[in-house]
Amino acid sequence: MNKGKYIVIEGPEGVGKTTQIELVAKELKKANLAYKIMREPDSQNDVTARAIRRLTQDPRYPMNTKTEVLLYNAARSQSLDFINQCLNQGIICLVDRSYLTTLAIQYYARNDIDDYEKINEIIDFAVGNNQPDLTIVLDASVDILMDRVKDRYQGDRFDNLSSDFLERVRAGYLIESKKRNLPVIYAVDDKEKVFIQVWDLVQETLNSDGLHFTKESVASSVAEIISIKANDIFEKQSHEILENKPVPKKDVSQLVDIVTDTKGDVYAFTQALDPVTIAAAMARLSRRGDDMRQILVDEFMDVEGKDEDLLRRVISAYGDDSVQQLVGQHIVVENASNLLTKKLERGRLAAYLEQSTRYIYYDKKDIHGKYKYHIPENLSDDVKSKYIEINDIIFDTYSNVVHKLTEFIQESSKTPKDKRNSAWKNAIRAQACDAARLMLPASTTSTVGIFASGQALESLIMRLQSDRLLESKKTGQSILFNARKTIPTFLERADIPDRGGAIIAYKANTNKALRRLTKKVLPKAYSMENTPVTLTDIWPTNEIDLVSDMLYENSSLSLEEIRHEVSAWTYDKKIKVFNAYIGKRLNRRHKPGRALEKAHYSFDILCDYGIFRDLQRHRMVDDMEWQDLTPRYGYDCPEIIDQAGLNDLYETCFDLSFKLYSLMQEAGYHLESQYATLMGHRMRWKVTMNARELFHFIELRTSPQGHSGYRKIAKTMHDLIAERHPIIADAMIFTNKGEDAELNRLAAEEYTLYKLNNMKG
Repeated sequence: MNKGKYIVIEGPEGVGKTTQIELVAKELKKANLAYKIMREPDSQNDVTARAIRRLTQDPRYPMNTKTEVLLYNAARSQSLDFINQCLNQGIICLVDRSYLTTLAIQYYARNDIDDYEKINEIIDFAVGNNQPDLTIVLDASVDILMDRVKDRYQGDRFDNLSSDFLERVRAGYLIESKKRNLPVIYAVDDKEKVFIQVWDLVQETLNSDGLHFTKESVASSVAEIISIKANDIFEKQSHEILENKPVPKKDVSQLVDIVTDTKGDVYAFTQALDPVTIAAAMARLSRRGDDMRQILVDEFMDVEGKDEDLLRRVISAYGDDSVQQLVGQHIVVENASNLLTKKLERGRLAAYLEQSTRYIYYDKKDIHGKYKYHIPENLSDDVKSKYIEINDIIFDTYSNVVHKLTEFIQESSKTPKDKRNSAWKNAIRAQACDAARLMLPASTTSTVGIFASGQALESLIMRLQSDRLLESKKTGQSILFNARKTIPTFLERADIPDRGGAIIAYKANTNKALRRLTKKVLPKAYSMENTPVTLTDIWPTNEIDLVSDMLYENSSLSLEEIRHEVSAWTYDKKIKVFNAYIGKRLNRRHKPGRALEKAHYSFDILCDYGIFRDLQRHRMVDDMEWQDLTPRYGYDCPEIIDQAGLNDLYETCFDLSFKLYSLMQEAGYHLESQYATLMGHRMRWKVTMNARELFHFIELRTSPQGHSGYRKIAKTMHDLIAERHPIIADAMIFTNKGEDAELNRLAAEEYTLYKLNNMKG
């Protein structure tokens, strides 16, 4: 990943720095380049710089020029830390002002410090080697500057600036530009003309990394840049928004292509409007009591290209956490190892889709002659060589087995030849993949599709960047870098030191300390417990205690009063209420009410990693944790593998896996050795679910088309619940007990084929 660029636009107040930075940003956005706009010293992203800026801008705190120089450079030092973090992630930083402002104002304009060298020493101490890649100085005559800034600075330290003062400021910029050989642009022409000169310099800097912008693309984009009048409207409206002042109401009918109904109480947004603008308008709802459509047309429709700036202000005013939930983003991660896929899919509040090892043969090599598996970047050459050698053998063996197994299942099938349609072929393929996938290592790669809100995405990024695995850290950085190209406003805080950075450090440090403590206080041996499913905790002890909660919604009594009444009832009366609450369920999607969410069950599970991969996808659960993968808990050989006479080949893969795992452990790659384990190796994990979620989990995961491995797990969980809460277990009437793998899979494929045929008709 290329390092970002540090680009500064300088010049006196009123010269147009902000406008030019916004126009540069618009071009970067068109090119899908990550950028960040900031003012230096930065008061937005660093709390220390923010506090210093408040001091320097507040007229209640008089201070001499020396103090100003020291404070501004203290804030500057803080700002540069954040700028460097952005640059290291490939972000282009567009910065309004730099240390030239200190020289122009505190030295040349104030004229009460005559030690030029001392000021530069202070600046050098604060800045160090963190020089901009490009500094552009804009210039204009003082009368133009005075006209542009006459309405600014009411009530802060720099109000009522005189023309003489501005002349000295302007002179300071020009003198320093000449000394430092910086480009100067006379910014009195129309802003589009000024921008052409600015962009020529910016694209030259960007082209140094091979981005190759052309003058033609800039010339055409200038025509699309909004007018000064639109800028003025935007500034006025955004100020009114934050001040909660009324704005003139406009005709909502112009939204006919943007909302599905301009008059009714329920409507949806079409794809004609940027989702960021929709989110900004929704955020505005909390402070304006109008129809959402009225807010949209009044405040957001005439500020094209400015919605992210406006949203940034809205977020600052109304709180970012809730606003982050208003925009969603699709993210795709290609070539993710199976270790990484589980970390990607850990968050509850997002949607995931993953390539399945249950339906796809992993027998093909890419154009470079490589199988689909991840190679950790930090392996030494000798370990890497052995890692590749063994993985290749495992994939060769898998490819041999999966095709021989497919042939065996076809030959053994009891389905008449005239019934062997596409559904039958798919069922055969799935049955073979189900058994053979246990031979695939955790290094096997796949593609994961994610849809998440800005808030869920930020949480995912921070979780990945705090993870121990190098693959996770790099993926977290890549997700942040790419998501910032589309929803930068929602991810501004994902890595700043006092927000995302602090959370990442907290997670990483806490996990590290707990790992050390665990090793110190617990035995190092692997557990000898081999029970597949253990019910470790259950609440409440008596399921009949849920009756009071079942009655609560339709009552006018407090919960304690209901409990008092119910305590005097007979068992039969309580059962009557319990059964009425469950109701007459006609299919597994008829789930009882939320009172059942109060009952909880905790399970400790020992099963193969392939089963865990399927069951981990249930996200409406609590307390889901899993231990590092290891071959030391053993594995099982599927009956179909043994029947096909392929058990020797199957077991060879597990022998090779253990050999590679041990080699990596001995070489000190304890974390990375997990990549060597196979999906058939057993692992330990635990989960807590409420009773309502278990209705969904057990009835779905025991269904005929399910994998035989996780059907056994789900049925065992049902049996354990039945021993303690028989009424709830009996209500799970769609728990399936069938075991014929071929018939079950074929029935599912036949139904899929039936639906497709009906769609064609």
